[in-house]
Amino acid sequence: MELFGRLVLVVGPSGAGKDTLIDYGRDRLRTDPRVHFVRRIISRPTGPGEDHEPVDTDEFDRRAHEGGFSLHWQAHGLSYGIPSEIDEWLERGDVVVANGSRAILPDARRKYRQLLVVNVTAPMDVLALRLVERGRENLESIRQRLLRSEQQSIEGDHVLHIDNSGPPEIAGERFLALLLEHAEVAN
Repeated sequence: MELFGRLVLVVGPSGAGKDTLIDYGRDRLRTDPRVHFVRRIISRPTGPGEDHEPVDTDEFDRRAHEGGFSLHWQAHGLSYGIPSEIDEWLERGDVVVANGSRAILPDARRKYRQLLVVNVTAPMDVLALRLVERGRENLESIRQRLLRSEQQSIEGDHVLHIDNSGPPEIAGERFLALLLEHAEVAN
């Protein structure tokens, strides 16, 4: 199957504001049929933060076994999946925006030739403050996330870095412009 669209995989450390940027783009492009925002499947109950489809571990494993995910991975004791329906959108030539993981970039690059990686960044002190304010984890879990983020850098072709340490509108407008540019190119 030839995929003509563009997968925009948003990655970066916890607390960088990936969901904030994705929500910013989704809000402004809600009526644009060329751009799709993926709702991830996560083995975590609903709560503050990302709007996701919660499933238990058995259901997640069943879907993975049956090919229900285009990409899936484990991090922080949870399972994350991007549903396989994105391939239909990409086949039509649309832009698909998904919150991903730096750990799956090798697989994503092999599977999606039209991959664009948006690496959202912020200084370590900003990340730490945001994670504490989020209130989903204890301090040791936050420390582990911050250590992990220091160890991973994203480089290569088709990688755009967006600093999201200031007001969300600044990074949000840059992200929005990127999505609109790729929606024009894809169609």
